[in-house]
Amino acid sequence: MYKTLPQGQADNKKAGSKKRIAIALQGGGSHGAFSWGVLDRLLEDGRFEIEGLTGTSAGGMNAVAVAQGLMKGGAQGARDELKSFWEKISESGKNSPLNHRGAIDKALGKYTMYHSPGFVVFDYLSRMFSPYELNPLQLDPLKDVIANSFDFEALRQFKGTKLYLCATHVRTGKLRIFGLDELKIECLLATACLPTIHSAVKVDGEYYWDGGFIGNPVFFPLIYDCETPDIVLVQLNPTVRDKLPTSAREIGDRLNEITNNASVVREMRAISFISDLIDDGLLDAKKTKRVFMHLIEDEEAFSELGWSSKLNTEWEFLTHLFEKGRTAADKWIKANYDNIGKKTTAPVRDHFVGEKWSKK
Repeated sequence: MYKTLPQGQADNKKAGSKKRIAIALQGGGSHGAFSWGVLDRLLEDGRFEIEGLTGTSAGGMNAVAVAQGLMKGGAQGARDELKSFWEKISESGKNSPLNHRGAIDKALGKYTMYHSPGFVVFDYLSRMFSPYELNPLQLDPLKDVIANSFDFEALRQFKGTKLYLCATHVRTGKLRIFGLDELKIECLLATACLPTIHSAVKVDGEYYWDGGFIGNPVFFPLIYDCETPDIVLVQLNPTVRDKLPTSAREIGDRLNEITNNASVVREMRAISFISDLIDDGLLDAKKTKRVFMHLIEDEEAFSELGWSSKLNTEWEFLTHLFEKGRTAADKWIKANYDNIGKKTTAPVRDHFVGEKWSKK
């Protein structure tokens, strides 16, 4: 399906004065509001052309919102679509005790919901019963938000940007990529289907779970199908935790972060390995695409957030993360804009590969 572009074609071409980039968006429920902020700032800047987007779960939702906005009204249209989508997410959770903090969490000044009755009851029940038992009618507010947000018929015809959503094929455990030309509501539900909360989503006769288990997000479609060598990863899950998790809650939260970063670590290692071979002259640079990786993150912003906050849809929380995302993107643009098309700016070896296996 994908064909690697020769190095000679993998240039950062410009549309006017714009630098062409591809964007990879991690999933993370409500934490995806951080990526909303990042995307908003990149679109506001006006010097970028988004050639392709890949996303998982909330990252996939953000990617589709950007594509639809670009289709309808360019960069400003994309900013408007993102804001509208997250407003609908917040509105959909207003009447659910699961998606709001209780009095204790608010008094503690935390966005987590570990002391909120609705979440505590749900967390306990989800460990005892499957979603098929707890929700036999398969009611899903997210489905309504998606249906009211996106025009899938128009999106399937859109040629302005490339888009890829990742899901996990339940039967085989393999990765499934949904492209823009086959996009429908079930594809978005599949990429965000946590099996402890939602029943598996059926797409074209097969069942799927959240893509975060195997690709959160995936880079290879952007490498194979996009001309730009520059991929910007928007990372939501902290890479480093200096404090050893010792409580059951801390261990569960850390396992969630590690699991959601696992595929990124693997792909970053592969990209680093191929880049070293190119730099050492062991691969023909004219036949092999050189990829430049970039990273926008704010680990401090997520350091006090656990898994429960991924279900928090309070507008206060979403806009808090939005502003954090805008700030992180602004910082990255100021530090790295001139390096786009020239070199990798992400700390690939320190962040993902590990010192022992790094090239000296």
